[in-house]
Amino acid sequence: MPTFAYQSINSNASANCGVGASNSQYFTRMAHNHQASDQDRWHLVMPTAAGLKPQIPIHGPAQLVAQAPMGYMGKNQHSNAQFLSMIEGKARQTHQHLYRSLGQACDFLVYGEMDGSNSEWNSMQHHAGSLVGSNTTGKACNSFSIHAANTAQHTILGSGMGWTAVRTGNVNAVFVHVPNSIAKKQDDAISFYRSINNHLIHAGYGAIDLVMGDTNQGTDSFTADVLSKATGTTFSDAHSEASIHPSDSYHRSFSGTNSTASKKYDVAIYNTKTIHVNKVDYLSQSTPVTVNGESASAAVTDHMGIFIDVSK
Repeated sequence: MPTFAYQSINSNASANCGVGASNSQYFTRMAHNHQASDQDRWHLVMPTAAGLKPQIPIHGPAQLVAQAPMGYMGKNQHSNAQFLSMIEGKARQTHQHLYRSLGQACDFLVYGEMDGSNSEWNSMQHHAGSLVGSNTTGKACNSFSIHAANTAQHTILGSGMGWTAVRTGNVNAVFVHVPNSIAKKQDDAISFYRSINNHLIHAGYGAIDLVMGDTNQGTDSFTADVLSKATGTTFSDAHSEASIHPSDSYHRSFSGTNSTASKKYDVAIYNTKTIHVNKVDYLSQSTPVTVNGESASAAVTDHMGIFIDVSK
């Protein structure tokens, strides 16, 4: 029963894929300010231990904190080193929340819009997991970074513009950041997924079992519909509820996963003929910070993360 996690960060189109390409980008600032408009305490911060491997569960109660004030993630408010520390903390929070939600450690964690081979992201191996691999088309926003506790258990099956595919156990998982130019066009999206599926089949790996990531889809059912048409089998959204209640949220739900909580861009879509979903959950855009000596949270990306436990 492998467990997968996906988290997009918000990066620009810079050919320099270092931390600066992701530091307090426009939609990240928008996500933070949207959440900070309500100053009720809502964000659950799990205990972590920086000296231990991130997959090891740390016992103890969550701390309930409010969002840092509006403007906290403004441009030039944080150095690249400070922002990297926030992303590292976010990775450790992902592992702890996933363990509590799914009841087991994370096998595999993929970051969209991050080039893990860039030396400025080296430290993520201590906080997200060892680097299985990375790929980029040359721009920060078109990159993926793949992390795991045990790199030998995973095989990279291929990659291209907007996607990377990995086999874990017997599950073929495709992680996507679908280009905006095709994300809402049915025929183009069908061709996008059909090409990936054909690549996997022709390489001898079999068809797609699971698609996760930032789809930029126009409607909640769009990705499942186009995947079904592209592959000739039925795909469904693993999360069918109307509202989203992230695992790190206390008594606060959202209508979407993007910066304004208005669009469900980030999804896990599964092949109903090959995959059984045991559980799926979301994680907000926020991470622990300290403001004037007090614990708080701040959005470090524009999209929610998602994790899932499946069997095949």
